[in-house]
Amino acid sequence: MRQSRLNRLSRPDAGPLILLLILAVSALLRIRDLDRTSLWYDEAVSWSQSSGTFGDLLSSVAADNYPPLHNIILWLIMPVFGDSESALRFPSALLGVLAVWLLFRAGTILNGRSTGLLAAALLAVSPFHIWYSTEARMYALLAACGLAFLLCVLKVLEKPSPLWLTGLAAAGTLFLYSHIYALFGFAAVGLVCAAFAIGDLFRTGSLRGSRALNACLAMAVSAFAFLPWLIVLADRARSVAQTDFWIAFPDTAFLNALAFGLAGSLTLFWILLALAAAGVLFCLFGSAGTSGQSRILKRLIAVCCAYTFGPATLAYLYSVLVQPILFDRYLIAAWPGLLLLAAAGAQKLAPKYGPVTVFAATLALTYPELEFTLFQKIRPEWREIVADYKQHMSPGDRLTLYKGFAAPALAYYLREPANFDAVENIDELRRMKPSDGDWLLVVHCSRRETDEAVAAFGEDEEATVSQRFGWGASGLKLMHWKTAR
Repeated sequence: MRQSRLNRLSRPDAGPLILLLILAVSALLRIRDLDRTSLWYDEAVSWSQSSGTFGDLLSSVAADNYPPLHNIILWLIMPVFGDSESALRFPSALLGVLAVWLLFRAGTILNGRSTGLLAAALLAVSPFHIWYSTEARMYALLAACGLAFLLCVLKVLEKPSPLWLTGLAAAGTLFLYSHIYALFGFAAVGLVCAAFAIGDLFRTGSLRGSRALNACLAMAVSAFAFLPWLIVLADRARSVAQTDFWIAFPDTAFLNALAFGLAGSLTLFWILLALAAAGVLFCLFGSAGTSGQSRILKRLIAVCCAYTFGPATLAYLYSVLVQPILFDRYLIAAWPGLLLLAAAGAQKLAPKYGPVTVFAATLALTYPELEFTLFQKIRPEWREIVADYKQHMSPGDRLTLYKGFAAPALAYYLREPANFDAVENIDELRRMKPSDGDWLLVVHCSRRETDEAVAAFGEDEEATVSQRFGWGASGLKLMHWKTAR
C-alpha cells in the first residue's frame, strides 16, 4: 500500500498538486499575522512617502536612495484598502508567493519539474524570504520582479517568441524600478547575454537569429525606460558618497552573518553552495543531447550564475573599493537563484531521493530560525511606545522626538503629527526648555548619546515612563519631565 502511494506521488500528474501545496504553505507562512509586529522606521517612510499626491510621491522618493515602484503600489492600494499594518504589508506577502511560483517556472525550464518543485519548496520555507515578504518595503517586489526577469531571459534563450521578448522588456523595466540592487543583477545577466551574442557572431558569421541578441535588445528597451530614474539615482549616489553610510565593512564576521541571514543556517548555506557548484558542473560537462541543446543548457546555466552571484560580487567589490553597500536584504533577488542552482545539483546527484533529502535537511537545519521568524522576531515597538504615551499624557502636553529620522513611524501611530517636534541633534535639544508636561522620546541611540540628549533637554526632574525595544541602548525610551518645585 505504501509503495503504491509513493508510485502515485511520483507520477507526473502529481506535480500540479505538489505545486499547489507548496504555494498554499507559502501563502500561509507569509499572510498569517501580518500585523504581529509594529511597522519599523523604513516601513513608515514608505507609508509617509506614498500618502500624498503622486507628484509628492515622486519628489520624496527621488530624494531617497531607491526607485518608486513599491511606493506607487502602496499609493494605489491605500485609497481602496486603507493604511493599516496588514494592508500596507499585504502586497509584499502576495509578491512573496508569486516569487515562489516564478522560481518553480524557472527551475522547470532549467532542469525539469522536479528541480522547479524543490527550488519553490526551499523558497517557500525560507525564513529570510518569509520575513521580508511580511514587510511594507520593496524587498519582496525586488525578488518577484527579479525572478520574472530571469524567467523571461531563460525563455528567450531557450525558445524566443514575440510574447516572451515583450515580457522580458517589461519584466526588466519592473525589476530596475524595484530597487537599486536590481542594477547589479540586470548588468550581470546583460553582460553574459552580450558575450553570447558575440559568440554567435564568431560561430556563424552573423547575428541573424541570435537568441542572445534578441535578449540584449529587449533588455536595452528596459534600460532606456529606466534611464530617467537612473539619472536621479546617480545624483543621489554622489550625495551619499560624501557622507558616512550605515552599512559595515564586509569583513569575515560580516560575511558569516550575511550568509546566516540568507540561509538561516551556516551549515545549510555551505550545503546549498556545494550543491549549486555540483549542479553547474553537471550541466556544463555532463549534459546529453545534441550540440545545440547542450549549448542552450550551458547558456541557461551561465545566466542563472550571473543572476545569482553577480549582485553579491559586484556589491562586494564596490564595498571594498569605494563604500560599504553589501547587505543581506538587498540580495533577496539573488538568493532564489542559489536555491535554483542547488535544486538542480540535488536533482543531478540523486534524481530519486536527492530533492526530498535536501528539503528535509533544510527544514531540520533552519527550523529554529523559521520558528523564531514566525513567532518571536520583532521590529521596533512603535505601537507599544505610542500606547504608553497616550495612556499617561495630558491635554496640552508637548512631545519631542530625538532623532528626527524616526518621525514617520511616530506620526503613523500617533496620527497627530502637529503634537510632536522632531529634532536631529543635541544643539536643537539644548535650545528647548522643558516644563511640566513635556516629554522626550529618544530613539536608536547609544547609552552615551542617550545621556547627552537627556542632559541637553533639561536639568529638571524627569522620570522614564517606559522603554521599548528598538535598536541601540535606548531602544525607544520615553521620558516625562516634571520641574522641581
